[in-house]
Amino acid sequence: MVDAVFLACNGFAMACCALVRSHGRFIYSLDFKGYNDSFMLSTNSKVAGLAGIIYLAAFFAFSSGLINSLIEGRNIGAFIVPTRTVQTTGETIVFTLILFIGMGGAFMLYQSGKSMNQRAQQALLVSGFGALGVALLIGFMLVSVKL
Repeated sequence: MVDAVFLACNGFAMACCALVRSHGRFIYSLDFKGYNDSFMLSTNSKVAGLAGIIYLAAFFAFSSGLINSLIEGRNIGAFIVPTRTVQTTGETIVFTLILFIGMGGAFMLYQSGKSMNQRAQQALLVSGFGALGVALLIGFMLVSVKL
C-alpha cells in the first residue's frame, strides 16, 4: 500500500516537473504544448472585439450624459454653454472622447507592465501617463468653462 502511494505521488511529481520549469523556488513558466496563440485572428474573436468596442462606446456615451443632452440641449446652437444647468450634445461628445483617451492611457499603463522590452516599457509608461494627463487636463478645462 505504501509503495502504491509512493508511485502515485512520484508519477504526479514527474508530471508536474514536465509542465513547470523552475529556478530555485519560484515557478516562472508553464509549457503548454500545442498552445495556439493565433486564436485572436479568428472570425468569432473579431465579432466579439467589435461588440466590445460598441459596448464601450455606448457605455461611455451614456455615462457622459447622452440622454440628458438629448432632452435638455437639443435646441441650443452653441457647442458648450457656460452654465451648469444645461448640457449640449457637443459636451457629451467631448466627455465621451475624454473617457476614451483615459481608457487608452490606462491600457498603455497595463501593457507597460506586461512588456518585456525595457524601452517599450518606458515608452508605454510615459505615453500612458501622458494620455491620462491630457484627459484630465481637457476634463478640468471643460469643467472650468461650465462653472
